[in-house]
Amino acid sequence: MAKKQVSKIAAPDNTAREAEAAKTTRLRALRLAKEAELAVKAASDAKEAAERDAAAKLRKSAARRAGAAAKSAVPPELANQPT
Repeated sequence: MAKKQVSKIAAPDNTAREAEAAKTTRLRALRLAKEAELAVKAASDAKEAAERDAAAKLRKSAARRAGAAAKSAVPPELANQPT
């Protein structure tokens, strides 16, 4: 019969635990900083896109108004005739 082998896991010493905690803290801080940077960039991109859309809508509505005014305008040869 095979003998059961029990592996013992040694508890890490305090120095190793502190080093691991410091590493985890640094990595977390870096991750949070990167996420904040990406969030700011995304907000900036969204604002620029909204401004472009608003400008495009203004140009489009101005073109519609100009086209409607041109269609409803009285031709110049008829404008000077008495009624």
